[in-house]
Amino acid sequence: MKLIRQKYNYHVSLDTVEEFEKIILSDASVTSINETNKTFSKILFHLWNVVTRNKVTSKNNRDLAKKFKIHLLAVLMGTNFSKCLPRFFSKSNKSIYIFDAWPEKHDEIIKFVNGFKVDNLFLTSSQAVEAIRSKTPNTNCFWVSEGINPGGYKHYSFKDKTIDVLALGRKYESYHAQIVSCLEFNKKEYLYEKQPGKIIFPTREGFVKGMAKSKISICVPSSITHPERSGNIETMTIRYLQSMVSKCLILGHAPKEMITLFGYNPVIEIDTKDPEGQIISILNNYSDYFPLIEKNYQKVLENHTWTNRWNTIKQFLNQN
Repeated sequence: MKLIRQKYNYHVSLDTVEEFEKIILSDASVTSINETNKTFSKILFHLWNVVTRNKVTSKNNRDLAKKFKIHLLAVLMGTNFSKCLPRFFSKSNKSIYIFDAWPEKHDEIIKFVNGFKVDNLFLTSSQAVEAIRSKTPNTNCFWVSEGINPGGYKHYSFKDKTIDVLALGRKYESYHAQIVSCLEFNKKEYLYEKQPGKIIFPTREGFVKGMAKSKISICVPSSITHPERSGNIETMTIRYLQSMVSKCLILGHAPKEMITLFGYNPVIEIDTKDPEGQIISILNNYSDYFPLIEKNYQKVLENHTWTNRWNTIKQFLNQN
């Protein structure tokens, strides 16, 4: 198998793609091939989009593809399909793993998968798989949730955690408005984006350390914070797992698929009736949550690493 890669500038989201790619490449059966030229790939993808704008995409012929030995795999953040080109013009076996397959992108995903005769499509959201599967009848569609490489993170003991509450990335604005003054009044250290898009920890090292220094990590699905983008898709993102391997207590909301994956609810659900009282009570009685923090940490190590996810993908590929 050949994994198509491209160089990224550091960003907390794109870093997730690279994290998974490194685990895939640790498999001796996988070799790396670089994206041809990023600008050329984007131009090629744009031209393909223009040419096929009003055309019905052709059906797949998986039997023909199986005659070719090369199996191509691309890990994409959203619909970054230009990364696949020109490699996907070949008749090789083709597989894609996509993060952030939001409803507004489904038509684009369906068009690309059908048009390029993609054999296997892996999505991080179970709901996205159900929405897309019936429209890509000649492609195997699988749900493989996000994972993590625990070795890339660290955690500190409670006495060394100096950040009381961390809201990393997109904020749950209405909840933030309810707790910010309360935390300030109680002299609690609360870190969050002061300006939209201004990253709290601009380096990977700072991000890992900041997570490890935090007691509470606020995590809610995008369907709550950005419903205009996510619609009704409620999915577990890597932020939950990053919080767990950093031994933070998660306060927020657990997507249903996350409860299914863990076999229990690993998140302290927000008390909408008394959010201020709840968060102060948790901080004042933090040791009561040590067992849950440790349980979550161990569960991630056992079942939710990128190695676990890659082994799942290989099982699917071997069956088809």
